[in-house]
Amino acid sequence: MLRGLHIAVFALAASGCFAALWRVREVPHRGIRRGLAGLVGASGVWATAEMVAFLPLPREAVVVAYQVGLVAGLTTVGSWLYFCSAYAGHDYHLDPTYRRTAVAAFVCISALKLTNALHGWYFELEVVTTPFRYTSVDLLGLHWLTTGVAYSLTAVGMYMLFRTFVRSNIDTTALAALVGLTVVPVVPNVMAALSVPGMLANNYEPVGVAAFALGVLYVVDGTFERVTWTSHRQLLNSINDALVVVDDGDTVREFNDTAAALFPDVDAGVSLATAAPELAAHAGATAEDVAGSRFCSVERGAETRHYLVTETAVTIGPERTGRALVATDATEARRQRRAARRQSDQLEGFSTAVAHELRNALGIADGSVDLAAGAVAAGDEEAAAEHLERTADVTDRMIGVTETLMQMARLSQRVTDPDVMRFEPTVREAVRTTDVDGVRLAVEGDGRVRACAERWGELVGCVARLAEELDAPELVAALSDDEVRFRVVEGDLDCEDPTTLFDYGAVPHAEAGLVGPNIRALAQAHGWEVDARARETGIELRVSGVATEPAADTDGCGATGDD
Repeated sequence: MLRGLHIAVFALAASGCFAALWRVREVPHRGIRRGLAGLVGASGVWATAEMVAFLPLPREAVVVAYQVGLVAGLTTVGSWLYFCSAYAGHDYHLDPTYRRTAVAAFVCISALKLTNALHGWYFELEVVTTPFRYTSVDLLGLHWLTTGVAYSLTAVGMYMLFRTFVRSNIDTTALAALVGLTVVPVVPNVMAALSVPGMLANNYEPVGVAAFALGVLYVVDGTFERVTWTSHRQLLNSINDALVVVDDGDTVREFNDTAAALFPDVDAGVSLATAAPELAAHAGATAEDVAGSRFCSVERGAETRHYLVTETAVTIGPERTGRALVATDATEARRQRRAARRQSDQLEGFSTAVAHELRNALGIADGSVDLAAGAVAAGDEEAAAEHLERTADVTDRMIGVTETLMQMARLSQRVTDPDVMRFEPTVREAVRTTDVDGVRLAVEGDGRVRACAERWGELVGCVARLAEELDAPELVAALSDDEVRFRVVEGDLDCEDPTTLFDYGAVPHAEAGLVGPNIRALAQAHGWEVDARARETGIELRVSGVATEPAADTDGCGATGDD
């Protein structure tokens, strides 16, 4: 009965290991697969060799089997360390120095085990008949020394696994249970040494190691995917852009800290559509997509930022291929692109305006010269002088338009270093220096605006000139939180759509000239938007996006006043 129980225990451990080798074949990573195969297979050989001691075989056969088991037991230590290095994402198992050292140690220790008959330091075997006939094993000092070294190396592997589990946010309970299995075989060995009834003098380590090897296999089966996806977390966090890795089902597998800050709902195991809907809308985009479709906008509070989304196939962890979505903050780049497009539109507008003005002026000049020539031929000197004077006026107008356009081309460049200025005094000064006749100024609100001083003065001056050209008796400048409003009171604007006031080549009021387009160019140079709306009392120009601040002090200026 007792013989059968011992044989059954060792046979069960061995058969379990050999059967598990089929499952090891399915582990995808070669390094981990090799380590597990060595651990499980060697454990099975060791358990089989120990089982022989309980069979009614000659002592010589048992000695050979026991020595084979000792070598197999030593193999489990090397296989375990090989597995732990590969599983934790290290390359110790591939380093030539470590490999040569391990082989040398294996050969030396195996030689001590296999030459036990010469020195007798490792074990003694004795055939006993109580409680049944079997080969008793007496473990000697060299065995306990090598066992201590083996357990120390096993602890090193355990440390690598625990560290990997902790960094991967995986529960370490199962791993702690495996640590317990390594201690289990020590208990029956001690009990046998103390002659506890029913415990035979033998080495029970193969049973515990076999159980440990099978436990490692199934713990790996349950945690391998999560560990491999998170083994490079530190590398991902070194990337400044937001990075989210998804599997083929668009489930989040990994992400870095930047992505977690940008997308608060992102987490492993959550679908991309739930974790980062802005990214999900652009997943699957190809390199041939137009640039606009590669941007996503993310609104967080009052701020909207724009990100360029790129997608690539990557390997996160051993042989696990996924897709990485990288969101690069392109807010400034997009702003610059818009500014470049705006300036391109302005240059096109300038060329249209120049062509329009020069074509009209040259047509008038040409006609006036022809009329002057006809008057000279007819002997009408007075008429000829009038026609030539008109030609001179047109020429002066051409020069003035050209100078204005050149100045606006310079002033419409992007403002990069704005000044902070008081609203009311700068508005009054700009209107005063523009020298408009018949327009009364009223100012509502006080505070500070952030703008280029020269261009701010030009913008206000253009508004004043517009009011003058539209025969408006009053101009009201009002400041609010992020907006400046100019009301041209009772201005005579003969136009159904006031916004065309800002278009080159489509001036709704002949006398207004280039004033409207210049207002828009100066506003856009600051990144502001400007529009025009018809009111019962005239028109209103609204400049939005202005950075304003409350007035830090008062200087005696009233909130409103007449110029």
